[in-house]
Amino acid sequence: MGAGETLKRHKEILIELAEKKGLYVGKIYSEIVSGETIEARPEIQKLIADCYAGLYRGIIIVEVTRLSRGNQGDAQKIIDCLKYANNNTGLLVVTPTKTYDVAHNSDDEEYMEFELFMSRREYKMIQKRLDRGRKQAVVEGNYMGSYRPYGWNIIKSKRSRTLTPHPQEFDVGKMMYEWRIKEKMSPGKIAKRLTSMGIPTYRGELEWSKDSVKSILMNPVNMGKVRWNDRMRIKTMVDGKLKTSRPRSNHTEHYMLFDGKHEAMVDEETFMEANKDFKTDKTKSGLKLINPLAGLLACKSCGKMMHYSKHKGNTRDRYTHPLSQFCTVKSAAVNDVMDALTQCLKLYIDDFEVKVDNLPDVDEGALIDRIDKLQAQLKATKRKLEKAFDDYENGIYTSNEFLERKSKHNATIESIEQQIAEIESTMPEKVEYEEKVLLLSDALESLQDDEIDAQDKNQFLKNIIEKIDYSRDSEGQFVLDVHIK
Repeated sequence: MGAGETLKRHKEILIELAEKKGLYVGKIYSEIVSGETIEARPEIQKLIADCYAGLYRGIIIVEVTRLSRGNQGDAQKIIDCLKYANNNTGLLVVTPTKTYDVAHNSDDEEYMEFELFMSRREYKMIQKRLDRGRKQAVVEGNYMGSYRPYGWNIIKSKRSRTLTPHPQEFDVGKMMYEWRIKEKMSPGKIAKRLTSMGIPTYRGELEWSKDSVKSILMNPVNMGKVRWNDRMRIKTMVDGKLKTSRPRSNHTEHYMLFDGKHEAMVDEETFMEANKDFKTDKTKSGLKLINPLAGLLACKSCGKMMHYSKHKGNTRDRYTHPLSQFCTVKSAAVNDVMDALTQCLKLYIDDFEVKVDNLPDVDEGALIDRIDKLQAQLKATKRKLEKAFDDYENGIYTSNEFLERKSKHNATIESIEQQIAEIESTMPEKVEYEEKVLLLSDALESLQDDEIDAQDKNQFLKNIIEKIDYSRDSEGQFVLDVHIK
């Protein structure tokens, strides 16, 4: 079954289980992704946060292994949540076969730890079998890439996954090889010709880049081959977090290249001739960021990121537009751009400080006290509701008595939550403005401090700035439109 079908089936099982046990379901967390870590699973992150916020008495789940298949660190996060959430009273884990109380039963805790450990092993075994299956499929000539290459469509059957020529792109790919060999055209010149001919790129864009052309010419599927592990996923630990990247490599010992089941666009001799002058891309490591506006400064007209062009001697570094046949906005000196951005941040800070000063005075302490009291009432009412469920399950209440109490408690809960929301609605504007002033001030101070490197400046700016649009006005002066978060 597909992931959606499995999710639907599990949801039906759990709803039926809750009804049989008379459990009130506060929220359903549906997570269709199958991430290896908690960090890759947004719904389990929300669940853990809500559990620590004291929203629930327990979790209903099909089986323990569905909580986590991550490493020992992830398993411990789950165990800690089950033991210490809900104001250190712990959480019950209700499954169709058993209810676990990790906080008060050491046997349940040991069993839970064992189950999470075994689920990790099972996950690893599944991954190994899948990886082995994919590699065998490549050996047999199947195309196992996630996306179709330019010039091809993917066709799948029960026993194969291969390629068939794309009705429009296949002939364009052939022309690229002809221009490369017969006319000795560089990837840049091929890109210009394709653009002038109005042929769309893989993503439907009107302008080609030399890198796109080079990537297509160097793809071995065009000579009838299939490859695997050309760009392997590399996992590294950065600042205590697991990061996954796919660096361009020089074909390690894991690289696989075999004859494919599909027909070739060009023969091997033509392919090699077209690529003989290309240098293999090498992964650059250990480079230090020099552009504090990396990922922020973009052309307002076309959306392409502006490049940081470093110059030697007395020539000032500049922000330049990438080569384009359609968009040719003029460059600007880096120092001038940074001065303009500094002035813009100062104006934003002044603006938000004025807004804070003009807001009506509110006794925040009194409001916070009022919210705390309402939160206490809310918690007490939820406990009464839980007790009503327990009493109904134990036969103390009749169905009518249970429904009456349940309706009363739910109405009280709704009323209290509404009161909290109304009080909180009077506070966030000032808090939001003050927070923006702090973030803008940090970004401004980083720009003005020569001791702070470009990487840190970039991070300070990204904490508050969504993007910066670069353009030129009618008089030829550059303009920055700074969009804050």
